[in-house]
Amino acid sequence: MKFSPLLKLLLLSGFASILGACASPQADPGTQATEQAANSNFTASTESAEPGSDNNESPGTSPVEAGNLPAPRESISYGQFPEDILTRVIMAELAGQRGYNQAALSEYLALARETNDLGIIRRGARIATFLRDTSASLELNGLWLALQPDSEEALRTQAYQLIAVNRLNDALDLFAQMQALEYDVDFRLISNRAENNIEIQPTIDSLISDFEALLPLYPQELSLRLALAQLYRGDNQLENAYEILHQLAEEMDDSVEILIAEIGILEAMGETRQARRRLESSLNEHADNKQLRFAYARKLVQEGNFRDAIVQFELIVAQDPQDFDMLYSLALLSIEANQLSAAKNYFQRLLVNGQRMNDAHYYMALISDEENNPDLAIDHYLQVNGGNNYLIALRNYLELMIEQDRYREASEHFRELRFRRPEINSTLLTLEGSLLFDAEQYELALGFLGRAISNYPNDIQLLQLRSLVAQELNDLDLMELDLRSMMRLEPNNPSPFNTLGYYLADRTNRFNEAFELIQHAIELSPNDPAILDSLGWVQYKLGRYDEARVNLELAFELYPDHEVAAHLGEVLWVQGQRDAAREIWQAALEAQPDSEFILNTMQRLSVESDS
Repeated sequence: MKFSPLLKLLLLSGFASILGACASPQADPGTQATEQAANSNFTASTESAEPGSDNNESPGTSPVEAGNLPAPRESISYGQFPEDILTRVIMAELAGQRGYNQAALSEYLALARETNDLGIIRRGARIATFLRDTSASLELNGLWLALQPDSEEALRTQAYQLIAVNRLNDALDLFAQMQALEYDVDFRLISNRAENNIEIQPTIDSLISDFEALLPLYPQELSLRLALAQLYRGDNQLENAYEILHQLAEEMDDSVEILIAEIGILEAMGETRQARRRLESSLNEHADNKQLRFAYARKLVQEGNFRDAIVQFELIVAQDPQDFDMLYSLALLSIEANQLSAAKNYFQRLLVNGQRMNDAHYYMALISDEENNPDLAIDHYLQVNGGNNYLIALRNYLELMIEQDRYREASEHFRELRFRRPEINSTLLTLEGSLLFDAEQYELALGFLGRAISNYPNDIQLLQLRSLVAQELNDLDLMELDLRSMMRLEPNNPSPFNTLGYYLADRTNRFNEAFELIQHAIELSPNDPAILDSLGWVQYKLGRYDEARVNLELAFELYPDHEVAAHLGEVLWVQGQRDAAREIWQAALEAQPDSEFILNTMQRLSVESDS
């Protein structure tokens, strides 16, 4: 391709900054280039390749895919490119500047393979790292290292990428090379990746061997020794791990970080007394160390010694009043120890400082309810606006409001919430309906659920809830309607088939229809004791006593419930095995003396209780 002089001038002047990255430098920029990168956008992208980041995401999901590529780092130096290569470089940069980042990377990767030019390779490698494209980054950094084997940036980035794809032995080779070049290395990046990593387990022995071979070369390298100790622990070589950590603790005058690791190994070895003595003696020597005191407090909590743990947390909070995480832990621990007055004070401090507002209001509500102050509890529950306890707070609020005969007020609040939070509309409707059901407000629940289902006719939870309400109101037609809707929506769910089949067998004479429904349920869930009980019960109703007994005995073996006992006892009774029936009923009544199922069965059959 030929350029006109004017076009060539425009291209060269307009893309001078672009071409700076593409020329082969006279010498390796080495550490200097890395230091210069500290002020560029690419620093973050190179750092983001560190293990634990998302640098192994697929390119299409990269969060930077839609952004513009950062500008090249190096100062301008023109290479001797043929014009077709120059054009492709420019087009790749244009693509990147317009947000077509994958297109830019693909072109740079192709150019790197064709030209083997260091500038192009380096620019492509940085783009790949920026886009978190692990595969491209590995290839481009490999090309870079072939040309500049001592490049700190290439070595570090390549090592991080290898860790990200679990090639830990290869990453260790690069870390060893960096250590030999006196670059900063943290070998724990490898051991952290290996910890609890199922993919690494088949090669863990080989990785440990490589670490052991490297240690004599750098016997004083702290991160290398800690990494090896971590690998030993992960491989259950606890004695070896302890030996390293104990030696380090002596060398480093009981460094807190090392002490905590050493104590953890002692506990893993089952040496709990020695671990505790070590922890207590270390705490005496480092009384102001919050990390060590927290480790001691946590151990006390694990032992169930809440009162002594509270003392330790109080010391931590007194030492650092602004550590609100510790204050929150102290408040929760006070609740565990039933020190509610102290807990209230701690939660109030959190509220005054605007910390953990949702959690603090939630627990203040629980305490107020425990202290029989429902109005204050309601007020706190209303101030829980999010977090893990949000739905529980709403449930508790509504339950209290129903108990206080303030349901209509609470229902209006829920209506406003559903308007503001449409994403949890169905959950809120189910929550309100279930609480009405629990409060035995069946008529209110029926009306509420009818309105809800008219808006959400395919909501399984609402349909199931209304079927339960219909059962309590003995409205079997409505129950059947809802259960058949559930069957249509979830044909592989055995529950509605079993429920309807059971009630048809128990409360109607539609036994054949009931049998078909229950038979379908048992096909979906063959070993469910509730369904086996239903099957045995409908077989009994059909007069198939032997089959009924077999299934009811199996159901009772799987789940010795008083309702199953009532059914099994009745089958035995009508088969003439009355002593066996009485024995089953009496045993079940000992476990649940007020069982309506058994007492009603015995009364219906004119059986006198032994009690």
